[in-house]
Amino acid sequence: MPVEAIAPSPQVLATYQASLDDYFGPHAPEVQLFHLPVGILSLEQLATGATLADVVASGCRFFAAWPNGNVTSCEMTNPTIYGTADFRNIVQGDPARIPFRRILESHGLDETQTASFALHFLSIPGVHFEGVHLVHQGDGSDLVLPVLSWDLDIATDAVLGEDAFLALVRPFAAARAALASADPLSS
Repeated sequence: MPVEAIAPSPQVLATYQASLDDYFGPHAPEVQLFHLPVGILSLEQLATGATLADVVASGCRFFAAWPNGNVTSCEMTNPTIYGTADFRNIVQGDPARIPFRRILESHGLDETQTASFALHFLSIPGVHFEGVHLVHQGDGSDLVLPVLSWDLDIATDAVLGEDAFLALVRPFAAARAALASADPLSS
């Protein structure tokens, strides 16, 4: 069973391509290109029991490998929220290379050989976490491949089932939420 890529809408793909032309000028086409819908969980959601089924769409990312060996990540807004997709940023180097490597890794996992998963990206800004989110296309558990985490208990080379992931991140989220202040002058 494969890891299923989610095709971008024609408008989102056109915005991505136009943004690259603006940024790079004339350039060779990508060697590999992955489009991942981005979902977020807030600190409050996670601290109060949210699961990966509660992830809210926020946009998408394109991860690309180029003929010169460079890897980029481009973030786009969600056109269903804003009316059109807007280019947010482009990243090169390790911040793009690490998730790209994890995307490639996801295709060879034992779990993805026996069940279908859709390729997504997960962001939990309140705990400084990002990861490749493999959404199970049946009754099984989602998988999370961390790519960025300030919590040292979440290894960025791990492959975590949903329950194991939530067990690691939920206490961290609850502790962070407990520190929150309603004071507008507090940071």
